[in-house]
Amino acid sequence: MMARIRRLHRTGPQLAAFAVLIWGLSGLLHPVMSWTAPRAAVQMPPVMSVDSQGASAPSSLAAMPETARQIRLAPSSDSAYWSVRLDPDSPRLALDAATGAPAPQAAHDHAIALARHYASLPDADIVRVEDVTQFSIDYPAINRLLPVTAVTFDTPDRLTVYVDTGSDRLAAVTNSTRRAMLRIFQTVHTLSFLKPAEPLRLLVITALTLIFISTVLAGLTLTLTAKGKGLRRWHRYAGMALALPALAFPVSGLFHAWTNSSLFVSERPDAALFAVSDLIAVPQGRFAHLAATADGGNGLWRAAQDRSVRFFAAEGAELTLSEQARAVTLAGAPTGSDVTMQTRFDGDYGFASKRLPVWRVETANGPVFVDPVDGLLAQAGQPGRVTALESTSFDNLHKWQFANPIGRQARDILMMMVIAALIGLALSGLSLARRRRR
Repeated sequence: MMARIRRLHRTGPQLAAFAVLIWGLSGLLHPVMSWTAPRAAVQMPPVMSVDSQGASAPSSLAAMPETARQIRLAPSSDSAYWSVRLDPDSPRLALDAATGAPAPQAAHDHAIALARHYASLPDADIVRVEDVTQFSIDYPAINRLLPVTAVTFDTPDRLTVYVDTGSDRLAAVTNSTRRAMLRIFQTVHTLSFLKPAEPLRLLVITALTLIFISTVLAGLTLTLTAKGKGLRRWHRYAGMALALPALAFPVSGLFHAWTNSSLFVSERPDAALFAVSDLIAVPQGRFAHLAATADGGNGLWRAAQDRSVRFFAAEGAELTLSEQARAVTLAGAPTGSDVTMQTRFDGDYGFASKRLPVWRVETANGPVFVDPVDGLLAQAGQPGRVTALESTSFDNLHKWQFANPIGRQARDILMMMVIAALIGLALSGLSLARRRRR
């Protein structure tokens, strides 16, 4: 029996060491990316306003599509333009508020104004402005928001700010250094180049992980009878000391890869479509934000002014509807459900959900979080048991959030030291294998 285990431990080191090297070295990039990531100079959205006087009703404009998910009267350098959201994989349509003529420059200027606000770069030259309708290696799915506009500044680090012109939200900030590290991390650590062939990607990750785990388990079994001195003794003692993280990293990583695979993750909820022909009038006044979203298949105007929010029917009549009641409707919860404002991320509503502020609606299946601006669910109910277990295991076994009390930087340094030790353990195993061959 022990002879078979010994053969297993001696035949797997090459592939096991390969797995440690590619995942360990690329994993060291993650805390470095966190430390060096560019930050927005301003976190809160800018204070903007738009006057609806002179804006034509969307239903009267020939260039308007038949259906939309959000139609916003957005501010422009001239006056206003209609910003129309169709689908996540389609750029927003920009039309002149009065004539309905295409107004791409208005949307272009709006995105630049938002980017300048968040970057606090009022005078920097702009290198590029582009619509982003798909997640990519530079704008990964963790950012959630689509479509967005990427504005790249002519700075030494080519600072790029991703903004959502439908809600004036900041989606992401990156630069040339972070882009380079992110590309390496995504390519090597997650094998993102294989995502077009997702079953193959999972197969490769699973095979490498199982080979590594079996090598570790075989090595632990051999410590009961193994002898030797010098490098062999160091390898044995180091293997015993590092056994727990050597198993925790690959097991939690494999669990994460499977549960977050595109083969199993359903599409995130989006705002419903409504008929643009419903919007036969525009609420009159000056608003910080004015947009129509779906309400049971019909259009519903939401007008934010200072700290108050009013709702108008598609034909322009003001409704006696509160934000809380609207949130309950979007959540599909019973009338009278408890509703509170969520202004920060926490255990129930994590950073991955991106949107703030949102309304928290208590339901029988747990809290549902509603984004009133875009008229959609930011997070629908409590995650299932498997998802919750995966999240807990990945946060604590892979990202070491259990060590947060010592400080994030100290936690990251400790984790990097353990990863470096695992890489050293793998290299020593390869050295021992080479000695045996000689």
